[in-house]
Amino acid sequence: MAQEIERILVMRHPQTTANLDQTLSGRRNVDLSPKGEEQARRAIEALVTWKPDRILCSPLKRCTKLAFAAAERLGIEAEVEPRIIEMDFGAAEGLSAQEAKERGWSFPWALDEEGHSIVAPGGESYEEALARVTSLLEDLKQVRGRTALVTHGGISRSILRAVYHTPADKFWRIQISNVSSFVLSYDGKRYFLAALGLTPEEVIRRVEDDVVKDLDNWDGDAK
Repeated sequence: MAQEIERILVMRHPQTTANLDQTLSGRRNVDLSPKGEEQARRAIEALVTWKPDRILCSPLKRCTKLAFAAAERLGIEAEVEPRIIEMDFGAAEGLSAQEAKERGWSFPWALDEEGHSIVAPGGESYEEALARVTSLLEDLKQVRGRTALVTHGGISRSILRAVYHTPADKFWRIQISNVSSFVLSYDGKRYFLAALGLTPEEVIRRVEDDVVKDLDNWDGDAK
């Protein structure tokens, strides 16, 4: 009997005022920008169309806004998942990259000779973020059907890093736009990327056309 494919939609939150200001918001609750409010409406429609069996979200309101609104329409309960809260930027939170640099902190984090991230005081390392999303992905191997994760840019990148073992000096360069999504599939043996860089409208189109299933057997081993 063929292994049932599990699919995970990973969506970044809408644009915030901190995104507009190009400052590191991290664990702070920040408001959506006017553009972000419009993006939220579109993103909620995409989540509803995805028809997930479960929605997990960061505890920050820029993520809960989407998750709880979509869950209510779907008649399910959204679950706050602390492991997908944004990275903690410590003393660099609220600063731009230039302001952090002026205080002696590099962001994206610099790496030492062994490839470990050098963080601002109180900040979270790339390694710590990778460990928590890896733990979540391990847990999600036990479920079936469709899952939606509503999270942040740093954590979205960390999830891709966990799946593809991207080097620390490369993974932060992956572009993850606001309300952009990607889809992971799990076939019982491994995770693989089924779609990347989806707008809310593209999520809706792919669900309606059932495009994602055509990518599940992308090589001869996925049965």
